[in-house]
Amino acid sequence: MENITTTSTVDSSDLAVSNNLLDLTAFTQALDTLRNQSDSLRQSYATAKPYPHVVIDDLFQPELLDRLLADFPKPDSRDWLLWDTRNELKSTSRGIDGLSTFTQMFSLWLNSVDVVKTIESIVGINNLVGDPTFHGAGLHEMHRDGWLAMHADYTRHFSMPLMRRINVLIYLNRDWDASWGGELALQDATDENSRVSYPCYFNRTIIFPTTAKTFHGVPTHLSCPADRSRKLLSIYYWSPIPMPLWSKVGTPLLWASDNKNKLKRLMKGV
Repeated sequence: MENITTTSTVDSSDLAVSNNLLDLTAFTQALDTLRNQSDSLRQSYATAKPYPHVVIDDLFQPELLDRLLADFPKPDSRDWLLWDTRNELKSTSRGIDGLSTFTQMFSLWLNSVDVVKTIESIVGINNLVGDPTFHGAGLHEMHRDGWLAMHADYTRHFSMPLMRRINVLIYLNRDWDASWGGELALQDATDENSRVSYPCYFNRTIIFPTTAKTFHGVPTHLSCPADRSRKLLSIYYWSPIPMPLWSKVGTPLLWASDNKNKLKRLMKGV
């Protein structure tokens, strides 16, 4: 699919914290861009392969993301989750807890009604909501040798009657060398040949759905220098579901390798 590039300008002073308040000029400018380009974004999203998605370059003011990057917690000064398993090696924040005021405000703005309604118009799903707990969302980081096996995300919220529908990833990697890896791969659940990949360049935003069939990951181990890492902000959008159905719907995290093994077992029984 063709990446969509946007351009706009704002003085870096617009991003300053003043009297404990944040000037939202840079935030709303990105929202205006999404609204103005909603028709082309909707078309790109709907027709993308192997499943609907859209890649938007330069959506946000560079100064805004540089502020997120400057506030990005250092490994020795944070209480994050370390995921070191046979399927992944990465670190994630605990939602937006412990993040800077600016990062929290930006994340809350991404959950605002105006932003959610605009996302709805692009992805064609009505009645989306943000998650006030930011479960699984927030800042993510991979260092050298980090990776994430192909998988489909869980869809049922752990504590609220919500079904996860949309992923939004915003990359924060200044001067990233594509030879270091770190690209996001998207793949149909049953066809590895359908895979497409996108480098994790600074100010790249990727929007895609969360279902049991929308497999994605970072399948190649990072080879970046020891003093570099792959950073992003993730935001998820959800649909409310009736409480009586909450425990009966949705799917857990699905790893592509497990799906292969299940398929092999089924084929042996044929």
